[in-house]
Order: sequence, then structure tokens, then C-alpha cells
Amino acid sequence: MISVSVVIPCYNRADTIAEAVASALRQTRPALEVLVVDDGSSDSSAEVAERAGARVIRLPKNAGCSRARNVGISATSGDAIAWLDSDDYWEPNHLRTVAALLDRYADAAVASSAIRLFGNRSGTWYGNIPEGPPSNVLRAAFYSTPIAFMSSLVRRDALLAVDGFDESDRCAQDFDLWLRIARRYKFVAARELTVNYRWHPNQISADPERQWNATYLSRKRVLDDIKSDGEDEIAAELAAVFRQRWAEDAQQAWDTDRSVWLRRLLQLAPMVPRLSFSLRLKWMVLSRAPAPLLDAIRAIRARILRY
Repeated sequence: MISVSVVIPCYNRADTIAEAVASALRQTRPALEVLVVDDGSSDSSAEVAERAGARVIRLPKNAGCSRARNVGISATSGDAIAWLDSDDYWEPNHLRTVAALLDRYADAAVASSAIRLFGNRSGTWYGNIPEGPPSNVLRAAFYSTPIAFMSSLVRRDALLAVDGFDESDRCAQDFDLWLRIARRYKFVAARELTVNYRWHPNQISADPERQWNATYLSRKRVLDDIKSDGEDEIAAELAAVFRQRWAEDAQQAWDTDRSVWLRRLLQLAPMVPRLSFSLRLKWMVLSRAPAPLLDAIRAIRARILRY
């Protein structure tokens, strides 16, 4: 059986960190260690985490979640690391569920489970990993985030092989990591609901344009690496996914009247390989059209879609 370290990055979460730590400590398959990396909090998060039973490392100033997670990788010793956010919590069977997958499948580097949303949103998310044995998820990971980060368990050697988290961007770090790991390793998932994901207005994921922008930059970096490694067939397949994603994002931005994001997508368009000029021209024209004309076009489109 693999040993599991739990790492919880934390910044100003004195109101929720005790619940997160408690959920990690009450697992039916106990963790080797539970570490909270306090990312320069200005509140009592570190003290609360210590009282709750975690080992705490205090960073001298706020450096971002990626830095805190990399510190956690270096400071723990488990065969795999289970990631938990400081405002979320696990069901008692979480580690038993996901660690069993890595015990069973030596060729998988990442295991995950389903999550329950609570707070400002509700529902269940199972991720985009197919059921069954481990699978190659590079195409799915290139299109969108394949699993929720707080549901994941990742082998330490896989994290070290991809040099951990990219600390240059504080947004969409999980998307970037999954892309880089998916190039080399397989993922496996359980359908059990073992994670509770708190949705609130202050989280980074509540700012979709910022998230989307970061994912485009990650896609470009990974695609460039694949091309430079001479993997032409994979590069061509992912380039097609990139074009599909750009077209769908542009349509969604227009449908939801997010003109700023549409203009940003047009700025990002040159990084999408062989993107249709006619498609770019269409959105360039619409992004500059006066509001009354846009309203009329949307009304006509809505009527067409109804029939």
C-alpha cells in the first residue's frame, strides 16, 4: 500500500481551515502526515491549523498557491500527495477510495473521485476521466480541466518528473499541471462522492475570464513543447482541439454578452494554430458592432434556434 501525505495550502482561511484539517485527520485510511502551508496569511490561519492538529509551515509572505504547493511537495515524504484546499473538506472515505486506485493500478499517476458543490452553487461533478482502468487523458485535459484538484491523489515521482507547479501564474495552476502530467502518465477515477467543494465569490475560479486566459497560455506552452519534441501527430490532434475550443469560447462569450472576453479571445487568436481567418473576421466585426445591432442579431439567432 502506498503512503499518502496530505498538503493543504492556506491563505487567510481562519474560518474554514480547521474543518479542512479535521476532515483530513479523520480518514478511514489514515494519512502519513497532514501539512498546512500557510502562504503569508494576515489572519490566524496558521494558529487555527496547528490547534486542529496539522503540521504547519509558515511562508514569510504571500507567494501564491503554486509556491505553497511546491513547498508542500518538498516538505512531505509520502509516496503520493493528496491535495485539499483550505476552504473544502473530505468525506471520511476519501483517501481510502483514491489511494486504492493507485494501489491497484501501478501505471496510473493520478487518481480522483467525485465532488459535491455547496455554498453558492450545488450539484455533483464526476470529472472527465472515463470509468474503468487508467487511461490517457491528454486530449481531454487539453480541452478542459479533467478533474477537481481537491479530489486528486498524485504520485510524488510524477510531480517531480514535471517539476511540480508553475509559479509564474497564480491562476489555473491545476489545469497547467494536469496538462503536463497527462503527457507522460495515465489517470484513473472513482465515481464515489468523497469531496465537498465550497463555492464562494472570493475564490479564483469565480473569475472565469482570468481562468480562461491562463488556460490558453498553458495550452500554447504545452503544444510548443510537443512540437519541439517532434510529436507531430499528437501536435496536430491537439491543434484541432485548440481551434474547437477557441470557436466555442468565442460563441459563448458572444452569447453571454461578455464583450471584454471576446476581444481578449481575439488577442489570443494568433496562438491557436491555423485558426480560420473567416472565423476571426466574423468575431472581429461583431465585437466592434454597436449595441443595437448586436441586440438585433442575438434576437434573430434566438428565434432561429427555437425552430
